[in-house]
Amino acid sequence: MMYVSLSSFVKRDIFLLSNDFQVINYHFNTNKKWKLPFAFIKQLFFLFLNFKKIDVIVTQSSGYLSFLPSVWNKITKTPLVIIAIGTDCVKMPEIKYGAHSKNILGWFTRYSFKNASLILPVHKSLIFNKYTYTSLKYSLQGIKAFVPSIQTPIIEVVNGFDTDKWVITNHNRPKHSFLTVTTAINETGYFLKGVDLIVEMAENFPKFQFTIVGKVKLLKDCPTNLKILPNVAHDELLEIYNSHEYYLQLSLSEGFPNALCEAMLCGCIPIGSNVAGIPDIIGGSGYILHKKDANDLKLILINLQSNYKDKTIVRERIVLKYGLLKRQQPLIKYITEILG
Repeated sequence: MMYVSLSSFVKRDIFLLSNDFQVINYHFNTNKKWKLPFAFIKQLFFLFLNFKKIDVIVTQSSGYLSFLPSVWNKITKTPLVIIAIGTDCVKMPEIKYGAHSKNILGWFTRYSFKNASLILPVHKSLIFNKYTYTSLKYSLQGIKAFVPSIQTPIIEVVNGFDTDKWVITNHNRPKHSFLTVTTAINETGYFLKGVDLIVEMAENFPKFQFTIVGKVKLLKDCPTNLKILPNVAHDELLEIYNSHEYYLQLSLSEGFPNALCEAMLCGCIPIGSNVAGIPDIIGGSGYILHKKDANDLKLILINLQSNYKDKTIVRERIVLKYGLLKRQQPLIKYITEILG
C-alpha cells in the first residue's frame, strides 16, 4: 500500500487488506516540494528491491506517488490499483484546489489513471458528475471529465466504518451544538472545507455553540461561540461526537467524508453540502444545503427544531449502508481478480 499520509482511512484499508494479503506499506514522502525528486528515486529503489515480493501495487490516490507504479505496470506487468479519493478527480482553480488545477501534477495524475490496471473511486461522483453547488469554470468534474479517453476499468467502492467503535454513548447533548472535524491550514482549505460558512453562522447565531476539531487558520476574528481544538487524537473523537447535536459538512469538494460517517454513527444529525458523496451519505436523515448560500444555511439552522431528526435513525443509515464489510468485500474481490 502506497500513500502520502498515514491517515485514518489509509490505516483502515491496510487493516482490511491485511486479513487476506501480506501488505507492504510504503510512505511516499512529499511534505516539502524540494523532496519530490528524492521521493521518486527512493520509490524506484523500493520497487526494484521488492520486485519479487510485489504481486499488485495499491496507491491511495493518483498523482506523483502513482506515476512510477504506473510505468512499472507497463514494463513489468505488475498490476496497479488506484484508490481515487477526491482531490485527484477535481479541478477548482477558483480556490487553487484539485490535482487537475496544477499543470504538472495534473499530467502525472492523468497518466497514472490511464496506465493503471483498475481504479476504485470511493464514490461514483468521482467518475463523472455535473457540479451545481457553486459556480465553477469547470462544472463537469470527475476522472472522465479530465481523462475523457480513459480505458482503465473504474468501479465504485464506497468507504466502510467500524460500527462497533463509533457508537451513541450520550443522548443528552447541548442544544444547538455544532461540530466539524477538518483541516484548513491555508486560504484554500478555509473555503474548501466550508470554514467561511461556519464562521458566518457562528456570527449570526451567538446563542449556538460551534466547534472545529483540527488545525484551522481563520481569515477573520474568531467568534466567541466558536471553539477550535487543533490537536485531538483520533480515539478522542468518540466523546467529542457524542457531545454535539449536529455535524456540519459544508465542503466545496469531497470524495467520501469519513468524519461525517463517524459522527452520524455517534448520532450527530448531519447538515451537508450538495457535493459528491455527501447527499448519498445523509439521505433523508439530515439536511442538505443545495447551493452555497449563507441565507439558505441560516434558514436550515432556524428551522432545525421544527424539523426534528432522530439520532438513532441517523446512525442506522450508516450501519446499513456503510459498514466495514461494504468496503472490505469488494476491495478484496477486485484485487483478487486483478491477481488472476
